[in-house]
Amino acid sequence: MLKAIISWTKTSYRTIIAIIILAFIFWISIGVNYLLFHSLVELFSIIVAFAVFTVAWNSRKMLDSNYLYFQGITYLFIGGLDLMHTLTFNGMNILPSDGIYYSNQFWVATRFIEASALVVGFSFMFSKRRLYADFAFLVYIIITALVVLSILVWKNFPTCFVEGVGQTPFKIYAEYTIIAVLGIGVFLLLKFRHKFEPSIFRYLLAAACSAIISEFCFTLYVSNYSASNAVGHCAKLITFFFTYKAVVEKGFLKPTTLIFKNLSDSEKNYRTLSENLPVLILRFDHKGYCIYANKAVQSLSRATNFVYKEKLVPDLELPEDFAICIGELLREARVSKQERELDFSFSANKHFALKIIPEYTSGLQDFTYLLISYDVTQLKMSERALQDLNATKDKFFSIIGHDLKTPFTSILAFSDLIAKNTLKFTPSKLEQMALSIRNAAQTAYALLENLLSWSRLQTGALVPKPEHLDVRELVTENVDLFTPLAGLKGITIRRCEESSGVVYADKQMLNTILRNLTTNAIKFSHPDSEIYITAAPKDDDIIFSIKDCGTGIPEHLVERLFKMESSFTTIGTGNEKGSGLGLILSREFVEKSNGRIWLESTIAVGTTFYFSMPASTSIPED
Repeated sequence: MLKAIISWTKTSYRTIIAIIILAFIFWISIGVNYLLFHSLVELFSIIVAFAVFTVAWNSRKMLDSNYLYFQGITYLFIGGLDLMHTLTFNGMNILPSDGIYYSNQFWVATRFIEASALVVGFSFMFSKRRLYADFAFLVYIIITALVVLSILVWKNFPTCFVEGVGQTPFKIYAEYTIIAVLGIGVFLLLKFRHKFEPSIFRYLLAAACSAIISEFCFTLYVSNYSASNAVGHCAKLITFFFTYKAVVEKGFLKPTTLIFKNLSDSEKNYRTLSENLPVLILRFDHKGYCIYANKAVQSLSRATNFVYKEKLVPDLELPEDFAICIGELLREARVSKQERELDFSFSANKHFALKIIPEYTSGLQDFTYLLISYDVTQLKMSERALQDLNATKDKFFSIIGHDLKTPFTSILAFSDLIAKNTLKFTPSKLEQMALSIRNAAQTAYALLENLLSWSRLQTGALVPKPEHLDVRELVTENVDLFTPLAGLKGITIRRCEESSGVVYADKQMLNTILRNLTTNAIKFSHPDSEIYITAAPKDDDIIFSIKDCGTGIPEHLVERLFKMESSFTTIGTGNEKGSGLGLILSREFVEKSNGRIWLESTIAVGTTFYFSMPASTSIPED
């Protein structure tokens, strides 16, 4: 406690000396001449009132508190009315009184305006619009003029003091009304204390409380020269002293506390925001030395105890390539004084965007440079996904627009020839045309089925419904299904006798995979060759394979087979055409079933496609 008092004394010794000097002067003034005491108190109050106005008015373009701005304007008129109160005080003999105590009337009017301003000011505090000063001046000019005219000219202001009797009931009730208004002001100050800088709040609260004490003293006196009147004026002196401390001293000695209260709060908020943002934020001076770095930078640095101040980029211990990139960008910005942007990749799956912004503040000779770097990995991945989707869309419409149209062209052409020339064609010719129509229809049907399956898969409408399936039966069904088609080219499809096991998969998807791969094998097999379909257990999977003796696939084309954006088609050994969608659909069905697909191929020897499916642990029930 003693240390706190000593510390406060050291920092506030000027205030203590001023209080002692004022107390000494006023003590002598009261003992020698009460009129001198009163004049000194009022003179001090008037000076403070005009000083409050001066500070508020001259800082109005920077002042961010409508409340203090309004109070500043109010105190100009409070000072003027207090001057009238001083000049008309009994004994000054400056204005003829005609037996009326004008000073008491001016006191009541002035204190009521002062108390009301304390409360009304809060209504401007929460307004987003700037206080309209001209309107405030106009209102106060009218109020002040009405007060002066009603007291000195019209003489219709209620009487406040009668010689030999004392204060009138109006005066006493008016004082209690002022006390009530001040009480409301104290309540509002406490409620909205967070809107004020702490020391300003304490001074304003002390001023309001001492004003209440002052007004209470003025409800007790009988004579204008009585002790309670003197105490009331002392309390008023204290009120204006605290007002001086809150506005004038803070405004001149520590202007940022008063003028930039909200700005200071905003700075703290933005600093907290900057420190906790996931983006990297650095600031460099004109020589390239770091003057600020947020926590995200610290987390990227290799230093155990990260220190950024007065360090060049290479000394920040950032990843080497990243530091080089920042250094180059900073050099470009220092030369051009223009914003610079750059993308940097730590790896194939880690991307950052860097932007450096030259900053120039009026009054400073040199620029500072703000560097912001943020992770754009997700954006890059989304961009790639969008490119994939766009390629998928292009391929999809290409298939619909061309590949689906081609078989129907053949069907329409041959059926039209048959309809018009039925009697002219021989049975063998008609049979040949009918086979062409059937092949075209089968091609169109297979393509349409694949398109529908693929579109349902993309929209999420096709959901796997796995079940226990006997591998031997599946292979046998597909061999029997494609034997007639393969026979047209003299190709034999063989099922390996070792095929066995139980697979857990969606039957429709699995059959689609087998159909597409078998159709592909027939398409690229040489006439009078063989195709082998095998399924065998391996670990927890069933491995399916479809082997042909055909043209083979060049190695550089293997990676493109299963990609929609780069898919292509090749004419089969019997001039068969395809869309390339079968392999893509097969890959997606395999992956949807928690399997994988791959191939082995040798040019002019043949190709073997493999895919895996989860094996079942039990024999399917009938």
